[in-house]
Amino acid sequence: GGKGEGVQPQEVNAERQRTVEEMSRLREAIQSLCQSTNPLARSMDYVQEDLDNMGKELSFWRKDTVAQAQRLEEEERRTEQELEGLVSALRGVEQQIMEEELRINDMKGSVLRNEITIRNMLGSVVRVSGQ
Repeated sequence: GGKGEGVQPQEVNAERQRTVEEMSRLREAIQSLCQSTNPLARSMDYVQEDLDNMGKELSFWRKDTVAQAQRLEEEERRTEQELEGLVSALRGVEQQIMEEELRINDMKGSVLRNEITIRNMLGSVVRVSGQ
């Protein structure tokens, strides 16, 4: 026998033991990695589901926005029509008020003229009887 005759059984056993320990550590690391990625995988499934739901909700709200905008336009149109009628009625009432004010002013003028005429007549009667 010489120096390079072969590998000793103790060296083989030590190498085998290191390999077994390394495999065990590697197995634990892989298990830990799988346990860590499982929730991530489930989350990724939920992300797609959430995106689909958000897309549906966005579509719903867009349709609702269009419908509400149409309702708003219709209400504005109706309100405008009703206001036109009310404004027209208001103008009619304002015109009647102006006409009544003119009639009242005419009557006041007539009353004043009649009062002046009556005073003049009374003044003539008083002068005639006083002569």
